[in-house]
Parts: sequence; C-alpha cells; structure tokens
Amino acid sequence: MSSTTRSAEETVRTYLDVLYNQRRLDLIPDLISDPTWRHKAGEVKSLSMAETVKRLEDTLDLCPVLHFDTAMLAATDKVVTVAWNGRSTQKNGKSYVYCGIEVFRVENGRIVEIWNSRETGGHWDAPRTL
Repeated sequence: MSSTTRSAEETVRTYLDVLYNQRRLDLIPDLISDPTWRHKAGEVKSLSMAETVKRLEDTLDLCPVLHFDTAMLAATDKVVTVAWNGRSTQKNGKSYVYCGIEVFRVENGRIVEIWNSRETGGHWDAPRTL
C-alpha cells in the first residue's frame, strides 16, 4: 500500500507491528517523514532521515528482543494515540517490561511528529469495554 493511501491508523500500526516487531527497517522511508519532529517533556527535536534510521538501528541493535503490543488506540484522520506495552531483552541479557503512551501526527501516510511520555515499568491492563 502506498504511503499516500494509508490511513493515519494504518501507518502507526505498521510502524509498531511491522517496523519494530518484525524489525523491518527498510520501511522507514515509507512510514516516517524527513524530517520528523520528536517531542518529550521539555524538549522538541527535529530528526533527519539519517538520524531516524540511526536511532532505530541503535535501538534494535541494543535490544535483540523487542516487542510492542497495543493496549489502546484512538485515531482521527491525522492523529493517533497509542497506549502500548513493551518487553525487551538487551544484549547484556537484562530484560524489561514497560509501557508508555505516544501521540503521532501523520500526513500523507507518513509520521511527521511523535510525542512520547516517559516509559514506566509494568504493563497497561486491557481496556474495559467502551
């Protein structure tokens, strides 16, 4: 599917479920804009495509085991919010269970901005029926 025909929700699901979970770094240019704006409390940073690729390569290299599951997702035509659960094992053998919330702004099938909460230990419970 072309990035311009992919919905914001499909883009973010592909980013988490395929790029990260299946380690498909070849999808970066199709899923993430150049530049991408990354927000965290007190900081906003613009990343070029080369910086985005390096960030993701470094993350996957550090964590031979890395997996994300979506606990809750809410989407509009351009904004997707995900509460996710993660688990990882780093090269040194240390394993972690953690969760976080991210907000993505998507334009033309590519992620252009990401707001990250600080990750915390544990997992979100499954959502109640809405």
